[in-house]
Amino acid sequence: MYDDAVPGQDANVYHLRQKCLPTYLVIDASSSMQPHENTLNQTLTQLHATISESPRVSEFAHMSLIAFSTDAHLIIEMTDLDRIQAMPEVVCNGLTNYSAAFDLVRSRIETDVDDLRSMGMAVLRPVMFLLTDGAPTDKGWHDAFRRLVNRSWPRYPHVISYGFGAANPDVLGKVATKAAFLAEAGTDQDHALLQALGSLLNSLVASSRAGEMQIPRSAPGFTEQPVSEEYLTVSAEYMD
Repeated sequence: MYDDAVPGQDANVYHLRQKCLPTYLVIDASSSMQPHENTLNQTLTQLHATISESPRVSEFAHMSLIAFSTDAHLIIEMTDLDRIQAMPEVVCNGLTNYSAAFDLVRSRIETDVDDLRSMGMAVLRPVMFLLTDGAPTDKGWHDAFRRLVNRSWPRYPHVISYGFGAANPDVLGKVATKAAFLAEAGTDQDHALLQALGSLLNSLVASSRAGEMQIPRSAPGFTEQPVSEEYLTVSAEYMD
């Protein structure tokens, strides 16, 4: 059922609405990413250019960019990327605070879903793509992640994680609900960034064509990691 369907109204009305996939790109911008800061920003610029040149994708997958280190920062509010002239630059420094990132995503989902609904869109379940090159430095990240993906919260998102550098494969599987990927041994970290964002882009293109989220089943240069069985339940694409 569509997330904003009103009892008693013709369900066909909602099929006429523009579908929207709220997409959160959450990037580790801690100090370990400093050597790769230029590559990160260049890759984000390329991602923006590619999506902006594909109206079908940008209209379907509205995107928000969040960078986290010691704190989490909203770099781009949820929008059709075609409306953004240029991507802001991400600056890398500080610790790797997963909790701050997860809590910010949760609060933004509450705001963004309401805003998208007010625009008359049929809102799909949000998706969060997490890119990280290290292990969390905060002790409360387990609880923060559980709050984000708790099934008792109707707006819980799908979560897909990509790890490279010193990322912990066990942690990657615990901060994902649908798929987790770790860069193959020996992969240059700059190259891994390009491949991760390429996989994300391919997923969004496929999703826009299908009209629903298409979970990546593989990622070039990455190996799939086991995802915690706690979250491997079937999720409705539309929120109740």
